[in-house]
Amino acid sequence: MFDKLKQAVGLQEQEEKGLVGQLSDATTLSWKNRLIGFGCCFGFGILLTLVSIPMLWTMQLTKFAVIYSVGSVVSVISTMFLMGPVKQCQRMMEEQRILATIVYIGSIAGTLAIAFTTHNPALCIIMLLIQILALLWYCITWIPGGQAALKSMIFRS
Repeated sequence: MFDKLKQAVGLQEQEEKGLVGQLSDATTLSWKNRLIGFGCCFGFGILLTLVSIPMLWTMQLTKFAVIYSVGSVVSVISTMFLMGPVKQCQRMMEEQRILATIVYIGSIAGTLAIAFTTHNPALCIIMLLIQILALLWYCITWIPGGQAALKSMIFRS
C-alpha cells in the first residue's frame, strides 16, 4: 500500500511491467466477482448442455453437437474466473492433465467437424462419448491421487 502511495506522489519510480503484468493488473477481480463470474458462466454452460438434450431425441444432431459442445466449453471456461486465464491454461498443460486436455479439446473439435460435414449420427454419438469421458478424466486430474485411484478401480488384477 505504501509503495503505491509513494508511486502516486512520485517518490518511487514505477517498475516496468510486461504486457502480461499490465493485463493482469487491469483484469484483477475480487473473489466475490470471481465467484459470480464462475457461477454465471458455469450455469450458462449447464443450461446449454440441458437445452441440447431434446435435440438428440429429435435427431437434430448438428444442433445438439454444437450446443452441447459450446456448453461444455463455457463450463470449462468458467473455471478461468477462479484461477485466472493464464494460470488455468498453464495448469491445463501440466504433465498429469495434458493428455486429457488434448483429447477433450480434440473430441470437441471432432464432434463439431462430424456434425457439420458428415452428419453421421453414429460418429457424432461416438465423439460425444469420447468428449464426456475426456471431460471426466480431465476433472479427475484435479483431484490429488484421482487418476491412480480410478486406474486401480478399473484395472484390478
